[in-house]
Amino acid sequence: MGGFTGVLKGAMESWELDLYRSPIIGEAQKPLWEMLVCTSEGQIVFNQFCSAAQANSDWLQTQLQNLIEARGGTPLEIRVFRSPSFNLSLPACQALFIPLRKSLRAIAIQRWLALRQQKVYPSLEGYSPPQTAHPVQRPVPVAFPEELLPERWGFSALPASELSLLRQISISYGDIPFWKEDWRNWPSAAVIPGLFLIRKEAKPLARWLEEKGPVALSYVEAESSAILLETDGEERWILATFDDAEMKASARQFIERMNKFQGLHFIAVQPSEEDETITGFWLLQAQ
Repeated sequence: MGGFTGVLKGAMESWELDLYRSPIIGEAQKPLWEMLVCTSEGQIVFNQFCSAAQANSDWLQTQLQNLIEARGGTPLEIRVFRSPSFNLSLPACQALFIPLRKSLRAIAIQRWLALRQQKVYPSLEGYSPPQTAHPVQRPVPVAFPEELLPERWGFSALPASELSLLRQISISYGDIPFWKEDWRNWPSAAVIPGLFLIRKEAKPLARWLEEKGPVALSYVEAESSAILLETDGEERWILATFDDAEMKASARQFIERMNKFQGLHFIAVQPSEEDETITGFWLLQAQ
């Protein structure tokens, strides 16, 4: 169950990696671990199950060395989003002289995991549905920098087909991975939900977002509801608050649409609603 996929120039690409306990029970009646590697563009290049005893830095280094040979070069860098995976990967990457970065914006690998959890693992022998996870402790949200607050903002949705077009235009700030394997399974009318931030002086806001690394948006419904932004430093920011019933309905629709795509959504920055210029655009992946 697993192995290498495809051959490209490894030195021309960045990879994302995960090595973690899977929901598959092996012959020894113990959970198997799984190593996954994809490019930052979402192309699957390696997956392999192993026992818990094998899941160590030496085994990981051997798999990476074999993958480097198969891909024809060392990657520009590897991103890892989980701390345990990062700790296992660090000695191996140091030995192979691969830059390693812990980043919650390793969203291609998280996207792949979300799809595997929904469509792949349940069909495999030994599948054991994961137990309900304990709520992750999130940092207390803080006020968004007042001098960068958008003058207007609103929920929106883009046809999935337009994401590839966005990659062809000049956008000063942002990150738009392109997951061809993922898109094949999307209906033609699929729309990706998101949030547009409108600010006349758009560049300072977009630059701040680029530096912070947007990870995901979330909605907290209350008498005074809020949209929260999580960034790569594991910070949370109160991006907007509102008590309007119509806006709350739009926020619920945003979450519903996001759930249809296993957490995929976006945030965009524009100088005005009439201006076709997009100053910043980031695809995000809720965990």
